[in-house]
Amino acid sequence: MAKKNKSTELLFPSLLLLFQLSFLYFIKYMNQNLPINNFSLLKTGNIINFFLYSAVFAGLIFVAKRKSGFINKKIQITLLILSWLLLILAFISTKIKIISDGVYYLNQPGDKVLTGLLFLFFWLSLLYFVVYLWSGIIISQKPKIIKTILTTFIIVIMFFIIIIIYIDNVGYTSGRWVIKRSPKNIAVVLGAAVWSGNVPSPTLAARVDKALDLLDQGFVGKVVLTGGKAPGELPESEVALEYAKVKGVDTSLIIIEKYTSSTTNQIQWLKNNISNENYSGEIILISDAYHLPRAIEISKFFNLEVKVAESTHKLNFKDLMYNKIRESIALFNFWNFAL
Repeated sequence: MAKKNKSTELLFPSLLLLFQLSFLYFIKYMNQNLPINNFSLLKTGNIINFFLYSAVFAGLIFVAKRKSGFINKKIQITLLILSWLLLILAFISTKIKIISDGVYYLNQPGDKVLTGLLFLFFWLSLLYFVVYLWSGIIISQKPKIIKTILTTFIIVIMFFIIIIIYIDNVGYTSGRWVIKRSPKNIAVVLGAAVWSGNVPSPTLAARVDKALDLLDQGFVGKVVLTGGKAPGELPESEVALEYAKVKGVDTSLIIIEKYTSSTTNQIQWLKNNISNENYSGEIILISDAYHLPRAIEISKFFNLEVKVAESTHKLNFKDLMYNKIRESIALFNFWNFAL
């Protein structure tokens, strides 16, 4: 009878977790307007989510079999409710504009920052659950809350360090990607900041320079300039076009996209408008080396085959580290939540 009770107690949280994982996968694909039949467990973020939930499942089973009393049903339900609440709030934030237009944090729209934070807190609550379970299993007693929080924090820091190392060593540089000369190829300049007075930032200018260089050398036949605008600015793509005109480019070879506001939006636009299905040449993404790993991962998510070329823009150590840290956070959010 006791065994039956244990199985019943394990069934309820397991079902909640299984439904939550399914809901998370659904949200990820819905965030990018993709049907769920595009789902593949082999995508990096899907694998991460799968292993995180597997760790929770395994911990609950281990606790039930050992009949440990350090984590009772009340604690399980509390942690599950917290994770569900944060996931639902994050989902709502993708549907309802909570922060008004024009509010930016770290050069990102305020509503997107809020959504990202809610999803991050959800993920942290789930990771805390994993650490709490397995800490108790290992030490065979009730884990201390402060120690569990500290352990969770250390794991998060280690995870982001791994992502930074990944960004730094993947080597998505032009020298490692063979690009054949062909007028059918198309170079895509991923958007970057515009400075006051509608002046292209050095980052944006260097990306355009790389595209024009590929065009001049016959590696591509057309160039796509992408990027929308922040308040008070021209769209990034229009500023890039004006810069290209000064360089003497034939504007008939330029395609403008001026409504997207993120790398994900830009690659989604490519998928819908210049994808491998309706374009016979190669699609070459142009950006900075620290940014290209995320662009590649997003392209994989959309099943868009691309090649890449890095711009020659060089940053000082401080700015480079800042951008790598920001990219690690952005890549983490995309892997896990398709944001």
